[in-house]
This record gives sequence, structure tokens and C-alpha cells, in this order.
Amino acid sequence: MQSKNIIGGMLMILGTCIGAGMLAIPIVSAHESFRFSALLLTIAWLCMTMGAFAVLEVNLWFKPGSNLITMAEATLGAWGKTVTSLLYLLLMYSLICAYLASASGVLQTFFKAIDFHIPRALTTVMTLLVLGSIVCRGMGAVDMANRLFMSIKLIIFILIVSVLAPQIQLEKLYEGDFSIRNSAFIVMVTSFGYATILPTLREYLHSDRKALKFIVLAGSLVPFAIFLLWLCIIQGVLPREGEHGLIAMAESNNSSSSLMLAITHVANNAWMKYIASMFVSVYVLTSFLSVAISLADFIADGLSKTKQGKDGLLIHALCFLPPLLIVLVKPGVFITALAYAGVWCIILLMILPLLMLYSGRYKHTLSDHHILPGGRWFLSVMLGIACVFLIMQFF
Repeated sequence: MQSKNIIGGMLMILGTCIGAGMLAIPIVSAHESFRFSALLLTIAWLCMTMGAFAVLEVNLWFKPGSNLITMAEATLGAWGKTVTSLLYLLLMYSLICAYLASASGVLQTFFKAIDFHIPRALTTVMTLLVLGSIVCRGMGAVDMANRLFMSIKLIIFILIVSVLAPQIQLEKLYEGDFSIRNSAFIVMVTSFGYATILPTLREYLHSDRKALKFIVLAGSLVPFAIFLLWLCIIQGVLPREGEHGLIAMAESNNSSSSLMLAITHVANNAWMKYIASMFVSVYVLTSFLSVAISLADFIADGLSKTKQGKDGLLIHALCFLPPLLIVLVKPGVFITALAYAGVWCIILLMILPLLMLYSGRYKHTLSDHHILPGGRWFLSVMLGIACVFLIMQFF
């Protein structure tokens, strides 16, 4: 049973990472060369994995079901609880806005392709009703849905890679510059923001420390490799300039749909139109499910309520209504929401966990069993690096 849960936990991390970031990373990296984009991707993965180990170590100090609110209050005090609560809500709402906007945009494009025109607002509500119903059924339903979608993801990814890989033009990988653009790096950081689901996975894996360490490392390395391969293929196949270019996609209100159309145009296969549409749709769905159930657990922890009955209705209403209203008002919020989410990721999943870890280890002496290696100096250096990344976003 535990081995099945380990596989499910890894797939949850995979589903969280290999989602909207899969669509956004090649688009926001439109100006950067492949080599520089790969370097930024490596730095983002390394830093966010360190943050994830910090979250896991701190979470294991407390009883199962404890979320970031409990962790922050116990280690940093009232100010830590307040800041963490605010940032967590900003992060999760930003992510849900991005995924909901992307998924509803793809659904509307699909309806147009079959000559069935309905308002964008209606497709947004339809998307939320379908995905929200899965989240409301709990972790078991999300796990099963995620396994199904991950299987579909793998098949579609192999199909698209097999079609596009022979068309890679190596000279295109040398195009672009080496200028640091915060939008590219910050979306990469967001793509590895899976640490939000670790408190939920800790409970799902019955606090098995060894299993949790394994799924964090293995579950993040796989999407890193996939991101690198996908970035190479997209930058090596699609043009940077022009109507179907990556730069044009970055400026579009329907970036995901634009990527889908560009893949179809380059592949020049009739069936690729439907494969590309399914590709974009499925990659957004898994991210939505993972993030939404984590947010629901966070709200339940913060309100000291269970996700059952009337309390469950309240929790899920708080989870879904704010992002729904934002997407209805601003449907083209996909890239913008991911960029904002990246800022919150740096603070919430790097800076605050490292502060919690430092305080818990050396002020409150909560545990001497380290998951994140290193002592005071290492944590101080990592905190300094995270603060530099944060300051960069404001310049």
C-alpha cells in the first residue's frame, strides 16, 4: 500500500510541476538563448528543492495535518503566521487564476474549432465546475485523476516530441541573448513550487521520512529533465519572431492557445491540431488539481475546520470564488498570474521556510534530525541568495 502511495506522491509532484509551467517556460524565455535558459532553469530547480527540503523538515516537527500556518506560528511567532497566511493565499490564488485562465482559454478554442461559439465567461465557469468537483471529493479522487492525466500527459508528450524532434534546427538554439529578464526566471521558480503540497503528501504517506525525502528528490528531478528537453525542442523548432513566434506568444492574451496553434502549424499534420489541444489542456489540469487541494487543506488548517458538510462548502467556496471572479474580469491573466506567483514562491517557499528552519533548529531546538544538510552558515547563505532573487524582481 505504501509503495502505491509513494508512486502517487511522486505523480502529485510531477503533476504540480509539469503543468502550466510546461507551457509558459518556452514563451517567457523567448528572448534568452537556450544555454542561458537552461542555466536559469537549473538555478531555479536547485533553490526550490532546497526550499522544499526545508518545508519538509519543519513540517515533520509537528503533528500530521499541520500546514504552513501552524509551522510559521510555532517557529516565527504571530508575525510569521500572519505573513505566511497572506503570502500563501496570494500564491495559491495566483496559481489557480493562471491555471483556470489557461484551461478555459483552451476550452473556448476547442469549441471554436468545432464551430460552437460560447462566451469565455461560460467556459471559465464550466472548467471550474468540472475540476472543482474532483477537488471537493478529496485527496483520493485527486490522486486517481492525477494518475489518469499523468498517463495521458506521458503519451501526448512522447507523440509531440517524436514529431517535433526531427525538425530541430541547432542554429536556433544559439539565437537569443544572455540578458537576465526576471519574467523568465520567476516563471521557472513558479514551475518548481511543489513544496505547497508537501504537508498534504506527508499525511498521505503517514509521515514516512525516507519515502518523503525520496519523492521530493526524484519527483523534482524528473520534471527538471522534461523541462530541459521541452525547452530545447520548442526553441529549436519554433521561430522567435513572426506571427507564430515565441515573442508574439509572450505578448498574447491567449499564450497557451498560441503555443498550441504554433505547434500545429510547424508539425503540418491534421491530427496534430487535436493532439496539441489535448496537450495544453491536460498539462494545466493536473497543476490545478494539486494546487487547489493544497489550498483547501491550508484554509481548513487556518480555520480549524474539517472539509466536511457545511464547513467543507465554506472552505471550497473560499478556495474557488476569488480566482473565479478575477479570471472572469481579466481572462488573459495567465502569464501575469504566474509571474506574481513566482514572487510569492521566493518568499513563501524559500525565505520563510529557511527562517522557520533556522529558528526551529537553533532557537527552539525542535529537532536535531536534519533533512536539509548544512548548519547555520549554509542556511544564512541560502537566505542571502533568496533575498537577492527577491530584490531582483523589483528592479
